[in-house]
Amino acid sequence: MLVLGLLFGAGLMLAARLLAGKENPLIEEVYKRLPGINCGACGYKGCRQYAEAVAGGEAVNKCVPGGVDCAAALAELMGVEFQETVKLRAVVHCQGGTGHCGGERFLYVGEQDCRAAHITSGGPKDCLYGCLGFGSCAAVCPVDAITMGEDRLPKIDGEVCIACGLCVKTCPRGLITLLPAAYKTYLGCSSHDRAKAVKDVCDVGCIACQLCARKDPHEAIRMESDLPVLDYEKAEGDFRVAAEVCPTGSYVVEGALPEPVAAVQAEEEAEAS
Repeated sequence: MLVLGLLFGAGLMLAARLLAGKENPLIEEVYKRLPGINCGACGYKGCRQYAEAVAGGEAVNKCVPGGVDCAAALAELMGVEFQETVKLRAVVHCQGGTGHCGGERFLYVGEQDCRAAHITSGGPKDCLYGCLGFGSCAAVCPVDAITMGEDRLPKIDGEVCIACGLCVKTCPRGLITLLPAAYKTYLGCSSHDRAKAVKDVCDVGCIACQLCARKDPHEAIRMESDLPVLDYEKAEGDFRVAAEVCPTGSYVVEGALPEPVAAVQAEEEAEAS
């Protein structure tokens, strides 16, 4: 029996080697050019799977962490035309940290995780739309681009962020989105409550006054469920006026805010007179 077992085992090993197909040598060459952090931003489970896809003819510019250099190297290897993609970074649509929205509906003593807190009666925070502040997004970031501030809000370093989207998937309240890095103004609120309900819990929340939509020179802002929806393509990312006229400071502006455009200034002067 022992001899038969050894013979069968040897036969199976030999058959496996004979039947196994040779791996495409391009896969290893592609894999060497990938960052190897297995973030999944390309849509595949890891770098190895993406390498197999590229070797099989998949687009070479789907590796977000690798950026332009990686895509160019893969394009050269595969002998295809390189098309540069728009650089993205993650942004947080909430400014309701402890300094602006510090109230709690109940004492939460569960797991210190946003997802766990969210499924516990909607979480302890007064604002049912705001950041819960337990740092689940920071925990999943593969490049440490997210840190938690003293106000219990995530701070995202746009220069370090690789736009892998893991934080977007992790946030149970959908407060994080990927935005073109060139766009410096965005809405820092996600509440769909009306004015009084917002003011009762947060002093930087959107009160649905619609002033930003009325004043926007690009007509690229529409109201949806009492919250402004920004059409970045139509406005080419220029929402300076919306940020300037917002009475509650619900817009986030990175860097110095330029003066409103001349047309809006003229309109305001006419209204004042």
